[in-house]
Amino acid sequence: MTAPALLVAAALLAAAPARAEDAASPFARLQSAAEPSERMRACAELASPPHRGPRAYQTLIETMNHDLSDRVRLAAAAAAITYPGGQTLSHIDSFLKSEPGAEVRRDVLIALSTAPAHVDNPDATRLIASALAEDLSVEVRLAAATVLGERGDPLALAAVARASKNDANKDVRDAARQSLLILSKPPKPKPKPKRPDPPKPDAVFGTDPCPRPWGWCGCAGAITLKPKCLTHAECRSLQSQMRNHNLVCKWDSCSED
Repeated sequence: MTAPALLVAAALLAAAPARAEDAASPFARLQSAAEPSERMRACAELASPPHRGPRAYQTLIETMNHDLSDRVRLAAAAAAITYPGGQTLSHIDSFLKSEPGAEVRRDVLIALSTAPAHVDNPDATRLIASALAEDLSVEVRLAAATVLGERGDPLALAAVARASKNDANKDVRDAARQSLLILSKPPKPKPKPKRPDPPKPDAVFGTDPCPRPWGWCGCAGAITLKPKCLTHAECRSLQSQMRNHNLVCKWDSCSED
């Protein structure tokens, strides 16, 4: 075999494993898999390492907008929602306005309402509130009314108040009233952290606890004094006194809790 032929053969052999790997990748399976369940699994993989990234994100957006299967479009949208940011919310907003399947729209709203990537994003609340006001499907509006209460964002108050009075469907009105009650309650004040009991005045280093905000203050020089459980300010004050005796005091902020 001539040298050029050997080079061609080597190149073909080297390319074979790459093609096999590509065929098994979620990107390839989304293009070629006949079974919707296989394409759904590929969508889930694109939301997880090692595939997660800009290429995976764009693939999910294209799939949720163009795949012929309701289940695959839903899987792609649910996977895209795991990506944070306003761009994702913009894509989901456009998807909800063009998606023909009411069940798909409903399930996407439910996924969005609890997605960690958007849990504190007021724009996600606005998007769900928009579906409550505008979606033609009763089941979608019912889901939106329910999850807005569960989401707990006061930004939805006006939307659920309007739906509780004006929605054409009684079940939606009832769900909106329940959410309105939840959202109208003042938030529970966060309990103030309990300040720990002060340490014993004669606390012994290595035996007694010295919880924060206290710490062990040890002074050393020509002699070494037993560490005392003091606040940082008290240790600095002791340092001022011990300086006259050529002692240096150090405060341990990593005290035992």
